[in-house]
Amino acid sequence: MMFKHGFVHCDPHAANLLVRPLPSGKRRIFGKKKPQLILLDHGLYKELDFSTRFSYASLWRALVFSDANGIKEHSVKLGAGEDLYVLFAGILTMRPWNRVIDPAVDHLVIKGSDSDRSELQMYASQYFPQISELLRRLPRVILLMLKTNDCLRAVNNSLLQGSSLETFLIIGRVSSEAVVEAKMTQMKSLFSRIDIWFEEFLFEARLLALQIAFWLLRVDRSDWGIDSKSDFESVKLRA
Repeated sequence: MMFKHGFVHCDPHAANLLVRPLPSGKRRIFGKKKPQLILLDHGLYKELDFSTRFSYASLWRALVFSDANGIKEHSVKLGAGEDLYVLFAGILTMRPWNRVIDPAVDHLVIKGSDSDRSELQMYASQYFPQISELLRRLPRVILLMLKTNDCLRAVNNSLLQGSSLETFLIIGRVSSEAVVEAKMTQMKSLFSRIDIWFEEFLFEARLLALQIAFWLLRVDRSDWGIDSKSDFESVKLRA
């Protein structure tokens, strides 16, 4: 919705989401149907113009790939300004700047631990005036996107007690595809399209590298016999 279509449900909390078997879908090999996500309560929608949708998708792509220059460029375009783009990135990801630009594959994952919560509370109290100024200057549509983002994070947290690396891999892929599609509609010359195809190839390679790293991370966890994220963190510390 956010990256490709620009027609966004701005209140997707858990009570407004439903999952059911796809009514018209074919059954899989074991007789089960594909799942379908249903959105309820259609009272709060917002349409994103091309520029906003492109900048928002580009920003999330930059966040997933730890691209500091891209984060700054597209945060400024969305209204954060050159002085508060770091704070804007932190609000979107709920991660401090040093984690946002960390090249580690799981740099945006929120563990949901007590230390995570206390760190976020500390930042919220420490930067309250800057947060107020940022919210004042952001366009209303971006404020609603922040609401959507928070609702999705809450759903994710209720399902996973934190956030998932796989979630950010999906965001990276979908935002990258949206950026490429948007550029293709604007570029008419053959050379411009070749540049975009090459850019898409590079991002596919980066996504593949992230997926391999994710797989290795899961293998590493299973080899250690780890059942929880907190156990995994303790193993990493011991290592």
